[in-house]
Amino acid sequence: MTRESRIWPVALGGGFIVAIAVLWQLAAATGLVNPFLTSSPELIWYALEDQASSGLLLRSLGTSAVELVLGFGLAAVAGVVAGLLMGRYRYVEYAIEPYVWLLYSAPVVAMFPLLVLVLGLGSPAVVAITFLMSVVPIVVNSAQGVRNVDPGLVRTATSFGAGETALLRKVVLPASVPTIMAGLRLGAGRALVGVVVGEFFAGDGGIGYNISYFAGHLGTTDVLASVVVVIVAGVVLNVLARRLEAVADSWRADLD
Repeated sequence: MTRESRIWPVALGGGFIVAIAVLWQLAAATGLVNPFLTSSPELIWYALEDQASSGLLLRSLGTSAVELVLGFGLAAVAGVVAGLLMGRYRYVEYAIEPYVWLLYSAPVVAMFPLLVLVLGLGSPAVVAITFLMSVVPIVVNSAQGVRNVDPGLVRTATSFGAGETALLRKVVLPASVPTIMAGLRLGAGRALVGVVVGEFFAGDGGIGYNISYFAGHLGTTDVLASVVVVIVAGVVLNVLARRLEAVADSWRADLD
C-alpha cells in the first residue's frame, strides 16, 4: 500500500469530522444553538482537560479498561473454544447452539436486573454484561470458520496419519483464522458497548458511569466529553483489531 493510499482515507474521514466540529463551534459561538443544551467543541475540550487534570479521566479509563479486558478476554477464550468444538463436532453443536441463539435473540438489557441481583453492583456485573454481549459473534464466526475448511485438506492430513489434535492445530485452526478474527473484531466492538451500557446500570465507576452521573446532573458538556472518549476508544480498538488480523494472517501463512 502506497503512502497516498493510506493518507486519503484518513484525510477524507478526518476532514468530515473537522468540518462538523467547525460548524458546531460557529453555531454555538453565534447563538444559533444554545450551548447549555448542545455544548461546543471548545467547551468539550476544556471539560476533557479538567477531567484529565483532576485524575477523573485516568481513573475512569482504568476502570473501564480492566472491565473490558476481563469481559472480552473471557468471551474470546470461551467463544473461540466453543466455536471450534461446535464446528468440528456435530454433537457439541446440538448441545450448545440452542443456547447461543437464545442469547443472541434475547435482549441482554433485560438480564441486567438478574445480573445485578446475583452479582451486585460494581465491576462483576459489568464484566458479566460485557461477556454476554460479546461472546455470541465470536462463537458463531469461529464455528463457521471451521465449517468452511476445505474437506480435502482434512482428508489429506488424515491420510498422512494426523491425529485429532494435530488436525485442529495444523489444519482447522489456521484455515479458520480469518473468520475467527472477524468474530473477535465484532466481539470487541460489542464488548465496548457492553462496558459502557453495563456501567450505566450497574457500575460504580468508569466512562459509562460518568456519562450516567453527568447526565443526571444536566452536565451536557461533561456527558459529551465522555462520549468523545468512548468514540476514541472504539477507533483505537478497531485499529488494534485490524493489526491483530494482519499478524494472524502472517502466522497462518507461515504455517502453510
